[in-house]
Amino acid sequence: MLQGCVCACRRTVARRLLWGLMLAASLPAMLQAGAAAATEARYYEVPAGPLGAALSQFAGMAGVVLSFDASWLAGMRSPGLRGTFTVQQGFNTLLEASGFETAHDAGIYSLRRSSMGQSMLPTITVEGMREQDPKDEVYRTAGSRSVLTREDIERNRGTSVGDIFRGTPGVLVGELRNSGGLDINIRGMQGQGRVPVLVDGARQETTVYRGYSGAVSRSYIDPDLIGGIQIDKGPTLSAEGTGATGGLVSMRTIKAEDIVRPGQDFGLRVRGQAIGNNSGSPVAADTPAGLYTGGTLGVAPVYRTDCVTPAACSGRYALPEEWGNPEGLDRPGTFRPKSYAGSLAIARRWEKFDLVAAYAQREQGNYYAGAHGPSAWVDVSNRRRLPFYTEVRPEIRGASYFQAGERIPGTNYESKSALLKGTFYLPDDQELELSYLRYRSVYSEIMPSQIIRFANFAPITQPRNSDVTVDTYTSRYHWNPAGMPLLDLRANLWHTRTRATNNSPSATQPDLYNNEREKYRRWGLTLENTSSLDHRAWGESQLRYGLAGQWEDVGTTPLTPDFRGLAGRQGSRDEYSAFVAWLYKPVETVALDVGVRHTRFKSHDDKPITVYDPQSPNCVDADGDGACDPLPNRNKQSGTAPVISLSWEPGKHGLQFYGRYAEAYRMPSLFESTSGFSFDAAPDVILKPEHTRSKEVGVNYLKDGILAGRDRLRLKLAYFRNHTKDYLTRTTPNLWEEGGAGGELSQASNFTMRNIDSATFNGLELSGSYDLGVVFTQFGATKYNKIEICHTGSYRAERCNDYGIAGSYINNMVPPKWHGSITLGARLLDYRLVLGVRGTFMGQRTNAPQYNDDTHRSFLSIVPWHAYRVFDLFASYRVNDRVSIDFNLDNITDRYYLDALSLGLIPAPGRTARVSVTLRY
Repeated sequence: MLQGCVCACRRTVARRLLWGLMLAASLPAMLQAGAAAATEARYYEVPAGPLGAALSQFAGMAGVVLSFDASWLAGMRSPGLRGTFTVQQGFNTLLEASGFETAHDAGIYSLRRSSMGQSMLPTITVEGMREQDPKDEVYRTAGSRSVLTREDIERNRGTSVGDIFRGTPGVLVGELRNSGGLDINIRGMQGQGRVPVLVDGARQETTVYRGYSGAVSRSYIDPDLIGGIQIDKGPTLSAEGTGATGGLVSMRTIKAEDIVRPGQDFGLRVRGQAIGNNSGSPVAADTPAGLYTGGTLGVAPVYRTDCVTPAACSGRYALPEEWGNPEGLDRPGTFRPKSYAGSLAIARRWEKFDLVAAYAQREQGNYYAGAHGPSAWVDVSNRRRLPFYTEVRPEIRGASYFQAGERIPGTNYESKSALLKGTFYLPDDQELELSYLRYRSVYSEIMPSQIIRFANFAPITQPRNSDVTVDTYTSRYHWNPAGMPLLDLRANLWHTRTRATNNSPSATQPDLYNNEREKYRRWGLTLENTSSLDHRAWGESQLRYGLAGQWEDVGTTPLTPDFRGLAGRQGSRDEYSAFVAWLYKPVETVALDVGVRHTRFKSHDDKPITVYDPQSPNCVDADGDGACDPLPNRNKQSGTAPVISLSWEPGKHGLQFYGRYAEAYRMPSLFESTSGFSFDAAPDVILKPEHTRSKEVGVNYLKDGILAGRDRLRLKLAYFRNHTKDYLTRTTPNLWEEGGAGGELSQASNFTMRNIDSATFNGLELSGSYDLGVVFTQFGATKYNKIEICHTGSYRAERCNDYGIAGSYINNMVPPKWHGSITLGARLLDYRLVLGVRGTFMGQRTNAPQYNDDTHRSFLSIVPWHAYRVFDLFASYRVNDRVSIDFNLDNITDRYYLDALSLGLIPAPGRTARVSVTLRY
């Protein structure tokens, strides 16, 4: 009864909170109604760009009409505008040193020469355009796309780096609470280059072995250095999209215009952040955590109570009074920060050159789980009465082994990042950008198997630290000369180098794990051009074409004795692709986009395949010593895939219908092509490329002025069917394959990388927003109506299911059948204060059945999570043009839950307060 009252009270408080927020948001709108926009001083942000576009954008934001001939300003650029201005002050700032000024007559602003006594130029009346939101392109695209701006990144910062993607439809982050790395899942596709994460066009993804629970692919960057993110879902026809069967995540680092205030040539941004709900400093290695019932490996503990003699209930039979670790329950107060982060960015702009230098650092201790939800508890109800005592067999219940509000091991990390970027504005409309990004992190991550398999027999402990260092070098060239529509050339040359040390999780038993130092290097080149071929009679036309190359190698150095003889990957991989695409608009309302990409690759494993059985048909004994010679492990594959889309806009009402069919080939990754501890290559299993076929139909709606003069409505509804043939994953050997029937090979390696029949993810996705100025909302949801994983192999009860395969990495990449989010916000105090609440809703994953479980034969069992709802509060206050304050209260109900796609049973952070201050000079 008490629990029901508490839940009811929470619902009442949440409802009152939302009603109060909506009421507070509506009052300023009523009070400010009728204010004169022309004389009112307001805050404006206009990005740098062409001067004509900046003037039109500012006029739209101010709600006024500006008259000018765009040809007067051809080739002129504006540094942008940021600050509080009246309309006239804003125009004056934008036109500074341009030789023009504005005149105001009868409510219309007009542009004229600023020289004394010169007559006003003839004008053309152009209505002020509304501010161009980069997110609007999402609702004009014949396909699915999401855009995250700098504002979104600040609002969704969270405890982990991957929290910035929370609320993005169709997008989840795997293994979110470990290491600070990013492993993006888009509509069920994840890892091994299925969703490349680009940082200024460069790939830095590496694969990290995670014990019996599989492997994760990680990319690294500090959020303070991100200027914006674009997420394309499904195959894309661009030079950078080679192998992207799931989608493409493109991040850009900050630029000079992100730092320098409009009208200035020098800028400085200083940011400091205080973070609560954590221990501050990492706990010592091997510190115990979670509940522990005792016993030994494979033998459940048995205790006694109600003994006739005290001796019978003593020693190892004594029922413990405390099952957990009280020292891990010392959770600090909500508003008592113990960890900090900060960054410094400096930018200087010259006429022909921009320079940016930035440094970011963050240190975070172990966080604490939430207090309300399916936390761990010990069930001692399993009792058996005997003549002289009662036997007690305790069992741990709940979603994980950690108690409510407990400090979670393996969640601490610290990182240091540095960015140096220079942009050269060369003659003839050429631009060259050179950048260097260094990311260095020290972190601990708990092996999922330590929780899933051994928690009943040994305490869960704080792991030893691991580390990673990533160097990213990029050179990006753009040439788009005026008056030459056939030339819009982009070239990108990049190199990434990753050094990672994966240490044993245990400080006391380091030899039980493979501790190694891995060096991973990539080189890449992309080149593409766009040619516009407009013709009055035939319509608008655009031809895009390009090529890409990627070269990579990996080497591993053992740090402790290799007890299995399988650790340490050594090998190389080359990949090449070329594409051509044609966009044709016979009329303004219809667009046809068709294209094709050809991809080929080759790989070489420096550790040859060893055949142990001399009777094997794969045995080659060239030297006649009676033993099978090691076989070279090489691969070479290719494929060609088309993409076609068609869109139609019936009139100028903001409505667009589209259909899209896209194919893509993903060649085997370097991790999949080389042997290591997690699996061995087999001589009779040749890896083929994955072949994805993606179908999507959808409708976009983008309309301003629906209910009020300046409101904006954005809607996108898409139905997608993604089918991947020859999906690459790890499984156990089949009976008819090398080592499948037992013998030395199967004992040396229980897993084989292979192509299974297919993986299918079909569903429906909705996204949108409504902005009334003073109040706004954003929302999105993804619902899967079909998840199917098919594999023809031994020991299988069914060929297809919706949860996984024995030993397969896909088992913990299956998304929940639905997830969604909604944000409600208000802009108060002349838009200086932004308040809001965001709700994230996650369905439960598809669990394995009680009987005939296809995953029970291997160590890689699926990790279940409960459905959960999490609510976050956010507030941002702009004190003045130079100072802003951001406050976040994540997980305000202090919910205990496991993140979707978590490899281990690690609960997410509980209620966490964060406050940051940003200073601009």
